[in-house]
Amino acid sequence: MVVSLSRRGDVEPFHAMDILAEANRLKAKGVPVVSMAVGQPSDPAPAGVRQAATHALKMGRIGYTDALGLSGLREAIAQHYADHYGLAVSPGRIAVTTGSSAAFNLAFLAMFDPGDRVAIAAPGYPAYRNIMAALGIEIVEIELNGDAYLHAEHLKAAHREKKLKGVLFASPANPTGAIIPADELSALVTTAQELGTAVISDEIYHRLAYA
Repeated sequence: MVVSLSRRGDVEPFHAMDILAEANRLKAKGVPVVSMAVGQPSDPAPAGVRQAATHALKMGRIGYTDALGLSGLREAIAQHYADHYGLAVSPGRIAVTTGSSAAFNLAFLAMFDPGDRVAIAAPGYPAYRNIMAALGIEIVEIELNGDAYLHAEHLKAAHREKKLKGVLFASPANPTGAIIPADELSALVTTAQELGTAVISDEIYHRLAYA
């Protein structure tokens, strides 16, 4: 009996992981490789994080957590937003996920239905497209055409063509590293609110700036 698979299997894969796998294969053979396949700092996780993980393992804390994540961690994340951005975010509104891709899956499922139009900048992070395509979301790629980042006018123009249900952006951006200035970011979010367009801010690279 031949088992048919979902059409979602036709979605283009996230090729960065293929490149990473090849780089790791070559490293295992002793080939000197400088891998730039995935966006992560070359430094290890902070010592405090590693110590906390080691302590948790020694204490045998390896079972299920609350569905939204450890309450203490969510409280710390809420405090981070208060300290660095002056925002009061309730820990009850915070969910801890196994990486950003899991967060995107949950956010897209919660906010959008198949056929909804969601805008992203081009160039942009390829996995946005992979996940949205698998969920049947219509991807609207806004070509920056030399601009460093997404502007409010870009959003208005795309919305005029046909209503946008959402917009997703990152600052600093992947792959360009461009940072949206505070005034431009405020204008972008305000415009989205006026258009009735949901905003997803990918903050994975926040506070990572090299000069």
